[in-house]
Amino acid sequence: MNIIAQLEKEQMAIVAAKRQLPNFAPGDTVIVNVKVVEGERTRIQAYEGLCISRNGGGLNESFTVRKLSYGEGVERIFPMYSPLIDSVKLVRRGKVRRAKLYYLKGLTGKAARIVEKLTGNTALAPVGEVHTHKAEVAMDDVSLIAGIGPKIKDQLIADGITSLKQIAEMDDATLFALDEKLGLKGKTKREEWVDQAKEILAGEAPRAKVDQKAAADAKK
Repeated sequence: MNIIAQLEKEQMAIVAAKRQLPNFAPGDTVIVNVKVVEGERTRIQAYEGLCISRNGGGLNESFTVRKLSYGEGVERIFPMYSPLIDSVKLVRRGKVRRAKLYYLKGLTGKAARIVEKLTGNTALAPVGEVHTHKAEVAMDDVSLIAGIGPKIKDQLIADGITSLKQIAEMDDATLFALDEKLGLKGKTKREEWVDQAKEILAGEAPRAKVDQKAAADAKK
């Protein structure tokens, strides 16, 4: 083994010791949590999309994630061993026959959908691992807050807000800034997003909007 290969292997081992990445492939939907440095602060921004390719190998390996943002296709290339990647979560596996899914760039709507892979090679990802993650997402989904629909949820994710905990920890200034940025005209304060998030996390409120309605009907 030459010196360069040895140094690359050591660097890969250092990064792998800090965080483990799931074994995903093109066609899989993933959430990449990226560290964003703003002055002296560091925050985590979630980027959810479809992995359309993996390129290179070793320390130079990278993967491309594509998502639709307000009807426009957006792609980002992430170095696999970048220290700026906090974690990668596997959301669902896709059933594809190609290693490169660049053909999706010219497709929209149903034509661009990837069929979910329900069965397959368990060596790629244990079924229990995928199901566990889905359960975690459902328990901490921001859309459990009354007033947050699919459109607002997408806006929140684009701004790096992916969990109830993040909303529950917001102070008035942060909440006001978020409301202004998303153009919600006081919706966050009026609908008490912070209080809702705290109650849901504490188990003091129904975890789904249908349950909220049922609870309200029961009190009548």
